[in-house]
Amino acid sequence: MTALDLLVRDGLVVTPKGTFRASIGIEDGVIVAIGSSASMPMAERTIDASGLLVFPGIIDEHVHFRDPGLEWKEDFRTGSMAAAAGGVTTVLDMPNTDPPTVDADGFRAKLEAASRKSLVDFGFYAGVVPGRVEELRELAELGVVGVKVYMSETTGIREPVDDLDLIRTMRVASSLGLRVGVHAEDGRTISRLREELRATGQRNPLLHMRARPVEAEVLAVGRALLAARLTGCGLHVFHLSSAAALEVIRALRPLGVDVTVETCPHYLLLDGEDSLSKLGNVAKVNPPIRGRADAEALWDAIARGEVDAIGSDHAPHLPQEKMVDDVWSAPSGFPGVETMLPLMLTEVHKGRLSYEKIAALLSENPARIWGLYPRKGSIMIGSDGDLTLVDPDAEWVIRADRLHSKSKVTPFEGLRVRGKPVYTVVRGEVVMERGEVVEDARRGQLVRPVRRGER
Repeated sequence: MTALDLLVRDGLVVTPKGTFRASIGIEDGVIVAIGSSASMPMAERTIDASGLLVFPGIIDEHVHFRDPGLEWKEDFRTGSMAAAAGGVTTVLDMPNTDPPTVDADGFRAKLEAASRKSLVDFGFYAGVVPGRVEELRELAELGVVGVKVYMSETTGIREPVDDLDLIRTMRVASSLGLRVGVHAEDGRTISRLREELRATGQRNPLLHMRARPVEAEVLAVGRALLAARLTGCGLHVFHLSSAAALEVIRALRPLGVDVTVETCPHYLLLDGEDSLSKLGNVAKVNPPIRGRADAEALWDAIARGEVDAIGSDHAPHLPQEKMVDDVWSAPSGFPGVETMLPLMLTEVHKGRLSYEKIAALLSENPARIWGLYPRKGSIMIGSDGDLTLVDPDAEWVIRADRLHSKSKVTPFEGLRVRGKPVYTVVRGEVVMERGEVVEDARRGQLVRPVRRGER
């Protein structure tokens, strides 16, 4: 064997099936050797990983990098810097940009921006415009990883899909071998409640929970599941937030629905009323953060294997946009790609998770769901050389002003965490080393899925 480009030596390799000590050799961006350090050839660069955990590259399946069109909030440069700092090697970006990723022109505009700026690999979801679902066929050929459907109004989406368009979208997506992911909140319920609450003249951030109640999520999840059952389309429920919606999934899953589920760190770790009371609109997000009983139900679902993935829902806005008193004018969302992995590592020390479960929820499962496995989400011969190296015992404090995102706000401000990414490796290229992002590293690439029927 010729000299390796990169050798990661003597780390504790973490996979969903277990951990083992090994060295990993990468050449031309691909893993070519796994074994003892004594069996490895020479390398141009060697990282001593003794005392470190080595995860398959972390995948954040749920980011909004706002590029193109909303670059004052974020772009692929700052978003990917945040990803690299957080140990994330691949991001999957949502379609609600300007132009939105709903046709070939929108796809190409985003691809140009990402190819020029991103330090990590990236994939795109296709959006859907009511009445134009046939655009999905060209987007599938261009390489989208899946389809994102908004069932209610949100940032950049003013015309959510109705039930007929949802069914039509699923039929087309199913024929193309693509999974459909949904933002599952019932738009009609939210619109009516929002109007009623605004009419009272109140502006308190706590009203956000009343304007987007659990019932809105339950209704939308139920409709999405039934549409998936009718069409045979694979369904992914993004950012599930409530125990009640979980019960709907449990009830309908036995009917043969191919459904996977994502939740986010803020739904697992925060209490809605407490966060909105203390942090105001900084903690405003769609769906809203719920109560502790909902968080406990989500943790239980993770333990039972009913939640398949954790994504950050990285949704940046500038501090001056978030830190306003009026709940109705404040945008929803906050950054998360840089803090997601450290927050979950901390839960291992609390006994909530295992490192193997993190490898499943944040790497292998997202890769499988979106047709990227085993190129992504795995440590095996022939997989991309994507690795996330972690110091499991490093303790530090999350500070908004130290985030690499343009959005210097976080509901986790001041939280002490344990576990820190120390190297982020994308196809053999080190893009973050000991907390320092390597800004002149080779740029990331578009990842294309292997669609159903091609596997």
